[in-house]
Amino acid sequence: MLILAGLYVLGVLLGEWLPLPIPLLLGAALAVGICMFAVDWMATRCSGAISKTSGFLCDHLNMVAGLASGGRTVLLAVLLVFVGWSNFIRQTAIISPHDLRLLIPPEGAIVTIRGKMASSPDQRRTGFGKRMLVQVNTESILLEDQWQPAHGRILISTTDQLGAEYFSGRMIQVDGVLAPPETASSPGLFDYRKNLYRRGIHHELRTDEFSHWKLLPQPDVPTRPLADVFRNWARHNFRKGLPEQDEALELLWAMSLGWRTALTGDVAAPFMQSGTMHLFAISGLHIALVAGILVALLRVTRLPRSWAGGVAIPLLWFYTAATGWQPSAVRASVMMTLILGAWALKRPVNILNSLGAAAFLILLWDPQQLFRASFQLSFVVVFSLALVMPPVVEWLQAGVRPDPYLPRQLWPRWRRWILEPSYWLVGALSVSFSAWLASAPLVAHHFHLFNPVALLANVPVVLCGILALASCMGSLLCGEWLEPVTILFNHSAWFFMRCMMGLSEWAASLPHAWQYVRSPEPWMMAGWYALLFGVGTGWFLRPQIRRWAMGGGIVFTIALIVNWQTDRQTVSLTFLPNSPVVHFEGPQEMLIDCGNEQAAEFTVPRHLQSRGVDAIQRLVLTHGVRHHVGGFPHTFDSQPLQRVFLSHAKSSSKYHRNILAKLADTPALQSMVSAGDTIGSWKILHPAKGDDFSSSTDDALVLIGEFHGFRILLISNLGPRGQQALLSRG
Repeated sequence: MLILAGLYVLGVLLGEWLPLPIPLLLGAALAVGICMFAVDWMATRCSGAISKTSGFLCDHLNMVAGLASGGRTVLLAVLLVFVGWSNFIRQTAIISPHDLRLLIPPEGAIVTIRGKMASSPDQRRTGFGKRMLVQVNTESILLEDQWQPAHGRILISTTDQLGAEYFSGRMIQVDGVLAPPETASSPGLFDYRKNLYRRGIHHELRTDEFSHWKLLPQPDVPTRPLADVFRNWARHNFRKGLPEQDEALELLWAMSLGWRTALTGDVAAPFMQSGTMHLFAISGLHIALVAGILVALLRVTRLPRSWAGGVAIPLLWFYTAATGWQPSAVRASVMMTLILGAWALKRPVNILNSLGAAAFLILLWDPQQLFRASFQLSFVVVFSLALVMPPVVEWLQAGVRPDPYLPRQLWPRWRRWILEPSYWLVGALSVSFSAWLASAPLVAHHFHLFNPVALLANVPVVLCGILALASCMGSLLCGEWLEPVTILFNHSAWFFMRCMMGLSEWAASLPHAWQYVRSPEPWMMAGWYALLFGVGTGWFLRPQIRRWAMGGGIVFTIALIVNWQTDRQTVSLTFLPNSPVVHFEGPQEMLIDCGNEQAAEFTVPRHLQSRGVDAIQRLVLTHGVRHHVGGFPHTFDSQPLQRVFLSHAKSSSKYHRNILAKLADTPALQSMVSAGDTIGSWKILHPAKGDDFSSSTDDALVLIGEFHGFRILLISNLGPRGQQALLSRG
């Protein structure tokens, strides 16, 4: 199944890189199928004829039958590739003439849409307040005063607080601006458009307080989805006995119910930095724990093994449905169903085979899952746990295992006491180490984070997470009918969540616990995983392959060193779009202007993270205009600035006065510069010491630098009089 999934994945990748027309792909697949049938028929005829012949003819028929069998295998592999290729194109290409991608221009349009809600309203907290997100399958659209059929899923983003009557399955009508989602404002930043594209959404409808929402009549009004009812009841149940709704309680909702509203930037940051954010996705850990609790309870009641598996699997899928069919939960449930099914039927469990089967089934349903970070992390980590962890466990256990020839009665008492705990600790460390090795490149690629502290933090935080999840399960099972025990479980879950929060914040605050990094190149990731799995499986250690593997490892190491040295000598200038901010990477890295409040709080930090910059120490402020320096207070509070460079000229701008007031308590940070001064590799050209114009734009700093033979002039927003003064000095 792993080979089958690999061939199918190759087809999906070809669909992404080479989107051929569907008729051509289906025709090619049909031709391969006919060839495979013909080869199979030939092999069958040869096998039948062999028994009736002998001698040279028999040998000839044997050779033909062998070639036919090999050809059949090759054709089957090609057919699987075409299946993945065709399925990806089928789900992403424009097929319907009423597709919204054909109806809506790239700049967007003011429309009214009618359609069926594909999801219940999902509240999200952002830096701009609370928004409701609703997915809708469009059926018709009012465009240019004319209703017409429309096809496509859209995302509605609204500030309206929709009532309880709005839920998945209801037909609605709403107006707003329908346009493609925003793309990344700078290379390396989060691409919202691509993220929605991977979920089959190509347009976003933005509404405001003037938009009109309307429920349309339906022949059969649907009932409220089970997931909504269950989550509302479960949130109310988790509140019992707790004095108030606080951050820990909301994180419990996020971890056990998939309630994403609580995971805002400031709350999620310590978990991201400590590498423990995976606990808040309904994923393998949750599903495995739920399955383990269910199986344990069913086995305690003396239920046979086959019946226990038969009851646990539907209950597992009930939990997946009740938490909103999150992709990570579906992936984990598919794999756990395969494992529980094999256990119930008393068949040997092969993790790699189950992994391949789960990947194939999920990608057959939705090929776009392959390009999502959660899918990649889930399967790479499980693959590593299956291949890399066993030798690591064996190596670590060898250090704590006593002499096998010494009878247990002769062991020291302390060794008998610590043997089982030491085995458990070794196993936990091995899991954490193997998972971190496998996930590190993908975490660096998707989140621009390198967090070695995850090796230390994951063991205690995951242990607290397991206890918190078990307490949540106990609370849900006791519910209304055993309320005192429910309250006890709630307090227990709240306590363990507080422990998780404290441990994550402590781990993230350790020196060198984490740092921002740039996304590694594709060849680096390929080399890392080849080395990891080649050594972990022992394949690179085979005598006939060892020399080639060693040579490849040396070439890979040399390439890394060369890339590192080249990167050290590279000078980069990034001009952030929709903002006057310039980020200089080279000798004495610095930021030139910080933008307005929004840019300083959102755009600049995310850009710095994508470039692998943990902190900015040198800041140049060209002049006191809001869109250049309005966000200085936030930058001053969030960055460990060591020097702030300003023009010597006086300014009546309130933003300039705010900057001086902010720097008044730390005069060592402030540095006034004029023409002739230098800031690192840059030379100041304007304003001169005697210049002091009435307009602050005429006093804007002008810098010039020369790097590797290129001269670069940064003229900021220099006004006309300032330009004349600059030209007059040559």
